[in-house]
Amino acid sequence: MLRLFCVALSLLFIVVPASAETASIPSLPFVLVTDTSGAISESQNTPRQNRPVRPQRYICVIDQSGSIGGGGQVSCPANPGRVGGRCRCANVTDSGTLLTY
Repeated sequence: MLRLFCVALSLLFIVVPASAETASIPSLPFVLVTDTSGAISESQNTPRQNRPVRPQRYICVIDQSGSIGGGGQVSCPANPGRVGGRCRCANVTDSGTLLTY
């Protein structure tokens, strides 16, 4: 068992530096070429398009486990506020917890 462990450990010391050398080579720029006009463009690592940030959405979640009608949760859209604070939903008798998603 010890011999197997030593062999595995020695292989690990051989493979890891070899894979680190291949991973450290930077990606080279590439050139797109057509048949008629030569080079079109040269591109390196270009960042992705910046998408606008989605606005924060708030929801009020009310635990209905103590009600006569049964268990479960009721949720409704809520106005922005302190997450974890108390909130209310229309047509529900209890207050809930404000969450975000």
